[in-house]
Amino acid sequence: MNRKIVFFDIDGTIYMYGKGVPNDTKDAIRNLRENGHLAIICTGRTRNMVFPEISEIGFDGIIAGAGTYVECQDVFYDKRLSREYAQQVYEDMLTYGVLPIGEGVEAIYFDVKHIPEQYRDIYELYHTKIPQYVKDIREEESIDVSKFSGVLLDKEKSRYFLEKYKDDFQIIYHNTNYIEMIPANYSKAKGIEYLIDKLNISIEDTYAFGDGMNDYEMLKYVRYGVAMGNAAEEFKKKIDIVTEEYNKGGISNALKRFGLID
Repeated sequence: MNRKIVFFDIDGTIYMYGKGVPNDTKDAIRNLRENGHLAIICTGRTRNMVFPEISEIGFDGIIAGAGTYVECQDVFYDKRLSREYAQQVYEDMLTYGVLPIGEGVEAIYFDVKHIPEQYRDIYELYHTKIPQYVKDIREEESIDVSKFSGVLLDKEKSRYFLEKYKDDFQIIYHNTNYIEMIPANYSKAKGIEYLIDKLNISIEDTYAFGDGMNDYEMLKYVRYGVAMGNAAEEFKKKIDIVTEEYNKGGISNALKRFGLID
């Protein structure tokens, strides 16, 4: 069998807040690598946001920041917004009623004082898991980020912000108020394309697992794109292969069906 490469989203795919990574998923990923295949994290999180409990499972590389960062063997790139431009975006978010979250390779920036109560658990989680990387955005002279996320606090005003930056970023809604802003021309699929070209791996030998709209291009780009059973119904309808839920054997069962693990 040719060496295969398998890409794993994190949130909702191999990990859930408050629940961690299922043991059968950990075993499946380790078995996959023991069988000579490559296991790669492919996440919207930036590099520092990958918790140790996830990376310690053992992976051959990581595509982070929705394709703005690639690290695997001798392959590496790291795309960041200029500090001047990032500052402009940040200030416009404040002006137009969008609570900013700056996501960088070396830090994640929260507007700590103004986090809405429904999102404070997320902040507390990062502050607990990776305190050395969590910064208060209002206390920094400048910010070093690859992308932004944001909470739409003022729907009317935020329309102007979204219109202003519609060509600079791919804006993905994770719910009606929470957005992810990926720099134009970057995506998980672009990161995969770059990596398999550098590793000289055929598209026929690629697999990916995901559960949300920032995974859509990735799942459509690889040869075998798999939606998790816990994904939204509308999302699953767009993907040809659907496995069980994240905590009901979704990863291990699919890898077995593909013949990649025993």
